[in-house]
Amino acid sequence: MNLSDIFKAQVELDERIQESANQGEFKDWELKAVIALLVELGEFANEVKLFKYWKKHKEMDREKVLEEFADGIHFLTSFSLKYKVKSTIKVTIKYQDFCQQLAYTYRLFTSLFHKKSKKLFTKAYSAYLGLGSLVNISVNDIINSYFKKNRINHRRIDENY
Repeated sequence: MNLSDIFKAQVELDERIQESANQGEFKDWELKAVIALLVELGEFANEVKLFKYWKKHKEMDREKVLEEFADGIHFLTSFSLKYKVKSTIKVTIKYQDFCQQLAYTYRLFTSLFHKKSKKLFTKAYSAYLGLGSLVNISVNDIINSYFKKNRINHRRIDENY
């Protein structure tokens, strides 16, 4: 999957975030960004609802699903830029079952607390794209939802969010 336009846009957003952020807040940004990535993965899963074995009605709000997925793309792309991951990323579906793929993606994301490398970020990004693919998120969906959220993020910077 070619995400070069997303990678280019993320460079600009990351620069703006760094310029506008309190430099004290940037201390340990990688730790905080991994935590944020895990939170976004949870928010995405919460909107997809497939892990909720206790619920009878699991209708997804597609717009919310795409928005949460885009949040994860933002954080993964920031890390990918730092670790020089190529913008063409393979979609990896290790498990056809959403919950199994979700658990696999969580394991990869959690391992980022202990080790950060180009190889691991590539694998994590690839698994995340696979997770999206399992709920029919297309390349166009990813690009459109990313840029929609990117505009919101720029506006938030303008408004001192």
